[in-house]
Amino acid sequence: MKRIRSTARWPVSRWLAGFGLSLALAAQALGAAPYYEGKTIEIIIPFPVAGGSDIWIRTIGPYLERNIPGNPRLVYRNIGGGRGIPGMMEFALKTKSDGLMVLVSSATNYFPVLLGDKAAKYDFRQWKPLLVNPVGGVMYVSPASGVKRVEDLAKAKDLIYGGISAIGLDMIPLISFELLELDARGVLGFKGRGDARIAFERGETNIDYQTTPAYNATVVPLIKEGKAIPLMSFGQLDDSGNIVRDPAVPDLPTVPEVYEKIKGRKPSGKFWDTYKIFMPSAFAVQKILWVKGDAPAEAARVFYEASDRLSKDKEFLTKTSKVLGGYPLQRGDRLEKTIQQAFQIDQETQRFVREWVRKKYHVKLD
Repeated sequence: MKRIRSTARWPVSRWLAGFGLSLALAAQALGAAPYYEGKTIEIIIPFPVAGGSDIWIRTIGPYLERNIPGNPRLVYRNIGGGRGIPGMMEFALKTKSDGLMVLVSSATNYFPVLLGDKAAKYDFRQWKPLLVNPVGGVMYVSPASGVKRVEDLAKAKDLIYGGISAIGLDMIPLISFELLELDARGVLGFKGRGDARIAFERGETNIDYQTTPAYNATVVPLIKEGKAIPLMSFGQLDDSGNIVRDPAVPDLPTVPEVYEKIKGRKPSGKFWDTYKIFMPSAFAVQKILWVKGDAPAEAARVFYEASDRLSKDKEFLTKTSKVLGGYPLQRGDRLEKTIQQAFQIDQETQRFVREWVRKKYHVKLD
């Protein structure tokens, strides 16, 4: 009997594999199990426990578990120290592209990249933002400063500001002082914004800023008691990337508005260029939850849809309002362009900022 030779190009094993893939795709089309069902998502937090970013993700985490199909379990891993760089590098170097490890970031993680710190060898362009939470900032003064309204800043003398570091969030008020050409000096080295506020209350400083959640909780009572006068906000971004009034404090002018009131013209110059680059990453897109850029599309999609559901969840909105600062928890896919723009800096501005912090605040960057 003559044996018939197969003319097929694929061996039987490959044919079976292809058939299995077809069955898998068909199962998905018919309603396969959710991508995260029975899985655990590890969240890297590049800060110590009980910090702002840690509290943020641990507050919204249980709601994500409930609103992501398959109800995955979330576990948290804090990697503190080194200005957040070790935790960022852990995610950058060791994360697989399966969506089972995500990262929380804050402005502290953005500034090393913008300032060209060689230790910050991570690239936000390789990651995909899942969730974004803006935060605002408000500056205020002591009545003893002689300032009663923003126009008085032009003639104010000996303004003293208490901060943590010239290359952290304090950079925004410090840049604002330079932009507005105020007679103000920064005293740095405080452990936190809470300590700086206490120094303000004691009269050791006379101008300060707090993020909007802290401002509402701790400074508004001082204002009601006549112990503080609100001045301005750092602003937020509109859909076109323009600096606009912060919706959390809509009655307060922004820094560029104050500039126009004092100077009679629109802001310009190196400090204005610096402000426009650093303010968005410091506040407008301050807290972000990331996944690797080549993770399955389904891994990102379920977070986006969870955000949509949570935006209508009254319990979530009520119980997280203080942590979210009154701002919405936004979908990362709708802010990708804004986020990528916030992390871009030209070499000339970078050199200018590095030289400024070196000369004025004795901070030398690698």
